[in-house]
Amino acid sequence: MKIWIYVDGRQEGPYELEQLLDKPVTPDTKVWYEGLPKWYPAGYLDELRPLFDGSLAEKMRGAQEQRAESQEAGNESEAVSSATTEETRISQTAEPVQSFEACQFTQHSPAPASEARAEVPECPPTYIGWAIFLTICCCSPLSVGALVASICVSTFYNSGKYDKACKASDWAVWLIMISFALGFLPGMVWQAFFM
Repeated sequence: MKIWIYVDGRQEGPYELEQLLDKPVTPDTKVWYEGLPKWYPAGYLDELRPLFDGSLAEKMRGAQEQRAESQEAGNESEAVSSATTEETRISQTAEPVQSFEACQFTQHSPAPASEARAEVPECPPTYIGWAIFLTICCCSPLSVGALVASICVSTFYNSGKYDKACKASDWAVWLIMISFALGFLPGMVWQAFFM
């Protein structure tokens, strides 16, 4: 599975799941892979849970230990079969163990799935239907502004900027109310004075 990450305002990837152990991925890091409709926090996705619960790092450590043991066994058999001196045999068997101990595995603190899912807020209301209706019926600059603000709500939310999405939603609702009032005000004045 090829995974893209969103770090420091830029998209990086694609990476395999094992490669993410060496990247600055936290449960709040936005990720995307084929099949997802939008970017999600990494802790929200079940497929990435091994990255945070330590099972992936443990699996990688086990694979590294097996490779070190097989390499050590191979080195020992070579040392015995070639009848090298005791000092040479010790240096050959000690080398893989030292390189294995030098390896560092990055482990991230696990985040419970329930907390990770609770942290993802819902998208604020876009009011896109009202904005389209008022743009068609009233055709005022304020209704066009409401339409733009409504579109910005989804755009900001999908790019992970929840605060800006909330502000755009607030702007959209205010512009809709004002353009609604201004759109029907001339009709009400006309009826009050000329009918």
